[in-house]
Amino acid sequence: MARQDTLMKALMRALSDGALDVFGVRGVELREPLPTELPANTLRNDKAWRMRDGRILHLEFQSTREPALYRFLEYDARLARAYQTDVRTVVMYHGGVTNAPEELSIGVALYRVENVYLSKLDGDEALDAVERHLSAGAWEPGDRLRLALAMNMRVRDETRAFERLLALIPAVPDEAERDLVISAILALGDQTLEEAQRARLREELKKVSKIVEELYQEGRQEGFQIGRIEGARLKSIQIAEELFHRGTPVKDVAEITGLSEQEAEEVRRRVMS
Repeated sequence: MARQDTLMKALMRALSDGALDVFGVRGVELREPLPTELPANTLRNDKAWRMRDGRILHLEFQSTREPALYRFLEYDARLARAYQTDVRTVVMYHGGVTNAPEELSIGVALYRVENVYLSKLDGDEALDAVERHLSAGAWEPGDRLRLALAMNMRVRDETRAFERLLALIPAVPDEAERDLVISAILALGDQTLEEAQRARLREELKKVSKIVEELYQEGRQEGFQIGRIEGARLKSIQIAEELFHRGTPVKDVAEITGLSEQEAEEVRRRVMS
């Protein structure tokens, strides 16, 4: 699990102890991170951990609406086969996505994921809750993700919300909890920030945590790899759309673009609708 050990282990702790309850994702207690490189060379999921009950949590963080669930189904089928256990998949959407498929029937099985739409949540209220808890000495695990993902939620004033975030992070009194907040921010929460904000965030975080540089480098490398893969996939979808407009058969489109036939068929249906 080269390059992602520190970040994945820190994020694992940040997501545990009921932290995901704030998004309605209950009962998640993580034990160990799993490799994200799956047996097929072309398959790479976002993040996965073995949970304490033996099952696997598969977490995807998406900025665009997933048109169908074949891709995640393929990931999860390979995870289930590799580890011989059940897989629970949570898809966190940001970037304004407000709806996406939650079920996929393939006849012999019904596949389900749990979708969380961050843009439907109130980021100002999330920051208010953290502020109240800090003032009352009532910090809770969910506060890690309220801070980490507030800027991915709906806020009235992005500049003010960002300044509040910067002020609240050093106010977290426990150093270990502060590091967990920072790991969650760097792994999940800075995607919506502008480059100047990211640079300032990095400098501010370095003032309050000794592990920021290591986590930051791993987070940026992880994000770069995911971005390359997602970028290549979006390009394949665009090419598939053009080919379908020309009347190219599904099988040929799949061979040309590298999409599975199921994914190509989903693109065809969307183009023809």
